[in-house]
Amino acid sequence: MLILQTCVFQLNYIYETRKPGIKEQIVEMVHNGAGVRDSSRTLKVDINTVILTL
Repeated sequence: MLILQTCVFQLNYIYETRKPGIKEQIVEMVHNGAGVRDSSRTLKVDINTVILTL
């Protein structure tokens, strides 16, 4: 009996926060002196997301 398994990868995300590596970028930007508002504007995420990540 042969069972084929398929993998599905999500290429497009509706929310930027769900993209892999965004939380690490937030921490890196704030660590390098960028403010909360600047980080949220640059990464196109909500200010509350940046605050909750820290």
